[in-house]
Amino acid sequence: MAKAPKKKPAVKPVPEKPSADAPKTTDEALESFLNRSQEPEKETPPPKKRRLSRGAIALIAAIAAVAILICVIVVIVNQPITPGADEILPDKPAELATTVDEKGEHHIEVGTDSEGEIRQNGYGELVSYTPAQIVKIEVENTAGSFVVNAETPEGEATVYTVTGFEGYDLQPGMADAVANDAASVTFSSVAAVDGNLADFGLEKPRATVRVSYTDNTTATILVGSDADGGAGTYATLGGSKDVFLVSSDSVDAFLYSVLDLISAEITPSATSVDDNVFSVIELSGTHYPDPITIVPNDDEAIKSSYRLTSPYEMFADNYEGNDVSGSIRGLYAESVVSVNPSGSQLSSYGLSDPYAQVRAVYPDTQINLACSSPTENGLVNLYNPDNGIVYTIRLDALGWANTDLDLLLPKTVIELNLACVNAIDVTSDSKDYALTVDYNTKSTTNEQGDTEQSVEIKASLDGKRIPTDSFRIFFQNFNAMTNLGNVSESGTNIVYQWHVSYSSGRADDTIAIYDTGDKACPVALNGILIGSVSKSHVSSLQQDILDLKNNKIPNSL
Repeated sequence: MAKAPKKKPAVKPVPEKPSADAPKTTDEALESFLNRSQEPEKETPPPKKRRLSRGAIALIAAIAAVAILICVIVVIVNQPITPGADEILPDKPAELATTVDEKGEHHIEVGTDSEGEIRQNGYGELVSYTPAQIVKIEVENTAGSFVVNAETPEGEATVYTVTGFEGYDLQPGMADAVANDAASVTFSSVAAVDGNLADFGLEKPRATVRVSYTDNTTATILVGSDADGGAGTYATLGGSKDVFLVSSDSVDAFLYSVLDLISAEITPSATSVDDNVFSVIELSGTHYPDPITIVPNDDEAIKSSYRLTSPYEMFADNYEGNDVSGSIRGLYAESVVSVNPSGSQLSSYGLSDPYAQVRAVYPDTQINLACSSPTENGLVNLYNPDNGIVYTIRLDALGWANTDLDLLLPKTVIELNLACVNAIDVTSDSKDYALTVDYNTKSTTNEQGDTEQSVEIKASLDGKRIPTDSFRIFFQNFNAMTNLGNVSESGTNIVYQWHVSYSSGRADDTIAIYDTGDKACPVALNGILIGSVSKSHVSSLQQDILDLKNNKIPNSL
């Protein structure tokens, strides 16, 4: 192609000088102006300076300071952000070279210049897989070692097992956490190239993880120390000395112990209401001077859900009984301590001679548990011999381990079901009274044609009818006798006694109250001392029987 011709530079015209012979011209007006006489100008005195007040000076200074500050902010905001030596732009990937050697091992190399400096720092990935592409994860850390095996049937969820613990349930989500960390390891920056591993806790790593993938490759991940200020954790891949900064929670699962993977469920929950109803609960251990046996109360004559059969026959307090029976099924531990412990290990956990033991029988299973004495922080070791695991749990979560006979005794002396009472023989102040109760059931039909039944109570004292309402008050006052407990002996002077017979078929009960001169009177049920009642309540009951005898309405307590 021919070159275009260069343009010549433009030449400015030069004005011609007038010749010496040229005629002169005169501008008279101009000449007159130039030759005019100059009069001296009057000097103008300088203006007087006005002195500012201190307030005005302060105001001006404040305005100036604000203006300067605004200028500084504007300058700072408009300055370009230049990362320092340790600052990485979040949208800049590191320059990496990833390879797989002839053994299938993943390696990674950070790009450097001729002087060995990082060409481009930034974020990236050490490995990038999904949990479904994992076959095995071998973990070795300061807590020990374990192997997680993964199997993902086509179209189904991944199933994990732990080598040597195949027969044990795993804690939900824990194996998944290990697999998630092993599948994909991302980093936020390169911490060092060909660095001194000891500086990053990688010479003796906290965890060494070898992952096997479905594509027949493997990756070895080393987890070092945490960076200062919670910036992350140092890690490296495949034995390389290139160190990367990763998020701490992306490798924390590599620090688990094998016991962290075992399920913390101590006992299973019942799958139906019927299966949650026990037939017997037995309590023993060093905490109990005498073994205690609790069974459900099926006697309708007594308003109690539970009954003691040992160390003696007695009805149990409903609240305490609920606490005992409600802390056996569906228990979860705070941690797993040991699996298949030896006899010496059980002894070291305080379980060779347990503090408390429970045996509970249900329609679908039998549960046996034993716990150690509590520590100062309220924790106990709990052993389930059925699965061979020792757990830790708080003592206050085990109602069966922190109850006692006094707590199990009912809060009232006895609570009778009036509908089942046939007769009450009362002895008060050495005088005998005979109370009988008859029931008349009436059936009526309402406007809707439904049949309704009502029970009419007819009470008599020594053969003489007494008002039903008065008898109800007397009966309620007796049922309301609070059991104060804490009695070691009864004495011999009976000041008040009930002998109750029932229409339900229950054997007669005798409730005897003794006077020992104290404010609390011992009380015995069928000859067994079960606690005490206040002397004032006994006096009120004695007055009640006199009121009924004299056709008076007793005072409701």
